[in-house]
Amino acid sequence: MPKLIDPIERKQLIAQATWKIILEEGMEGTSVRKIAREAGLSLGAMRYYFSTQEELMLYAEALVYERLTDTTAAIFQKEMPPMEKIVNVLLAFLPPDNELETEAKVRLLFKVHAHHKKAAYVEQQDGALQAIKNILSNLILLNVLKKKLNIPFETDRLIYLLDGMVLDAMVRPNHTSRERQRELIIYHLNSICKEKINL
Repeated sequence: MPKLIDPIERKQLIAQATWKIILEEGMEGTSVRKIAREAGLSLGAMRYYFSTQEELMLYAEALVYERLTDTTAAIFQKEMPPMEKIVNVLLAFLPPDNELETEAKVRLLFKVHAHHKKAAYVEQQDGALQAIKNILSNLILLNVLKKKLNIPFETDRLIYLLDGMVLDAMVRPNHTSRERQRELIIYHLNSICKEKINL
């Protein structure tokens, strides 16, 4: 009896192949033919799962945000000190870290590509920005933020930091490390929190 293939799992594998091609070739160099070859499928099999390249790209983009959202939700469920959770959530949006390395980079490429397509920026679809808003809300509830902070300004400052760190990891891969990213995040949090964070 032939092995049954889970269509959701297959679509996710195709999306991951798409991410790999995007990282190697850029958005302009990405084609259904290259994605099919990377996924080990024929063009006909690809059309069974995605009728157009646009449909595939939309799915691949949505999966990036879904994975990152699931990762951050799982971190918040763990038993650990609140500040450690916050640092780990921010790190989830940065490379390197196995598969998340791909997701962090592809998230930024999709964000830039939307601008090139002249697509409207949808704040609610930016998983990193939503995570930052949740983090700042948690810091307010924990009563650890310095007084009179401009929260919208700090939200922007933190997303700029994250996106800049992802971009830097892409253009200067030998310059970054997980430890360096952690140090920068803690340094930033120390600039907005009343008490020094020691993790």
